[in-house]
Amino acid sequence: MKKWMSILLTALLSIAVLAGCNAENKNETKETEASKPSDNDDSKQITALVGLQMEMIHTIRKNLEPVTAYEQSQDAALQEEAVSSSKLIANELRGLEIPSDLSKELQGDMKESVELLALYFEERAATLKPDADLTEMDAALAAFHEKIGATFEKAGLHAPNFEKDVQ
Repeated sequence: MKKWMSILLTALLSIAVLAGCNAENKNETKETEASKPSDNDDSKQITALVGLQMEMIHTIRKNLEPVTAYEQSQDAALQEEAVSSSKLIANELRGLEIPSDLSKELQGDMKESVELLALYFEERAATLKPDADLTEMDAALAAFHEKIGATFEKAGLHAPNFEKDVQ
């Protein structure tokens, strides 16, 4: 009988220890989950940034053809439409909605980035004439790339390059 009692007591003690360890692990898991920032928030911000980048590219591409056609041909008949298209791109970029899923800081940075890209297209419209000075236009594009690159890097992404999208 003593033998059975000691086995039963050992089994109960083992169960109690295992139950206590399991409860402790659950508490640690809850504390860890509560203390770390939500990965879901980060993924929402990344999705919002990439989505906005895609909207910017779409806005550019849908109206860019007259601009590139004039730049390649220098045909005076195409100049007026090219200038109008470049200004239209600038205005449509300014009309893009900055996603609310972004933090306030990233929202502000993206507003500045969009404005810099719009300024680039305004500068480009001003250079759509023979023998135009492209210095300010190139500087505007460089400023845009610098700003949007820094913004994306804050969010843990690689800096995007819009070079091929504006050509």
